[in-house]
Amino acid sequence: MSYKKLITGLRSLLEAADHDETGSEAARAVLKAYWTAGRDIYAYTRETGEPIKNIALDVGAAKGSLEKYVRFYRHYPRGYKEEINGGALNWSHYAALLYRMDKKAREFYLKDAARQGWSSHELRRRIRNNYYENRSSAQGLKKKGSSQLKPVTQQLYTYAADVLRVVDGDTLVLDIDVGFFTTMEHKVRLRGINCPEKGTKKGDEAKEFVEKELLSGIVIIRSYKSITEKFGRYLVDLWYLKGETDKERILSEGRWLNQALLDNGLARKVE
Repeated sequence: MSYKKLITGLRSLLEAADHDETGSEAARAVLKAYWTAGRDIYAYTRETGEPIKNIALDVGAAKGSLEKYVRFYRHYPRGYKEEINGGALNWSHYAALLYRMDKKAREFYLKDAARQGWSSHELRRRIRNNYYENRSSAQGLKKKGSSQLKPVTQQLYTYAADVLRVVDGDTLVLDIDVGFFTTMEHKVRLRGINCPEKGTKKGDEAKEFVEKELLSGIVIIRSYKSITEKFGRYLVDLWYLKGETDKERILSEGRWLNQALLDNGLARKVE
C-alpha cells in the first residue's frame, strides 16, 4: 500500500466514524472503522518504519488516537466481537481495556459488561477497583496448585484503620478506630502469608507494593479472637479500595491485601 493510499483510506474511515449517527448500527460502524484503521497503520509502520506521529499529522488526527486503534487491532488481530450472548459492545468498552495486557482479564470484563449491560463508566470503575482480581482470588481461579488463603472460622472483629507506617510487606503499624471516638495504635501482621525480609530484592518489592497500594483512603481489618504471633502482633486480614473511605464499599468491593501479595508472587502461604 502506498503512503498516499493509506492516508486517503484512513481519512475516509475516520470521517465516516465521526459522522455516524447514534445507535447500534453506528456503534458497529465505529468499531469496524477503528479496527481497520489500526490494522492498516500497524501493517504500514511495520513494513516501512514510518512514525505514527507523521501519519497522524497527515490524516489530521491525534497521535494518541491512532495508537489506540493500533493497540485495538493488536489485541484482536482475528477480529473483535460486536456482542456477547446478545449483549452489545461498543468502542468505549474496548477503549477501557486497551491497556490491560492480560488477555483473560479483557475477556472476563467484556463478557460481564455485555451480560450485565455495563456502561463504559461502570466498566472503568470495576477495572479501577480490581473486580477481576478480586473475583479470581475469591473463586480460586488464579494459579494452579493453589496459593489461595482459606478463611478462619471463628468470631471476627472488624475495624477501620489508617495506615501509619508500612514496616515490611506483611507488617504494618495502624491507627485503629475501636469505636466511641477512640483510636489505638497497633502493629499488625497479615495472616496466612510471609513476605521476604526487607533489605532483600523481593522483600523491598513487597514493601513498595504495599506502600503504593495503601497510598490513600482507609483500610478495613479483620482480626481473630486470641490470634497473635510470637512477637505479640495481631494477625489480620486487610481490605482496601484506593481513595475510598466508605467502610461498606471497601468490604464489599475492596481488594484483599493478603491474597494480592500472594497473587503477585511477593509472599508465600504459611497456613
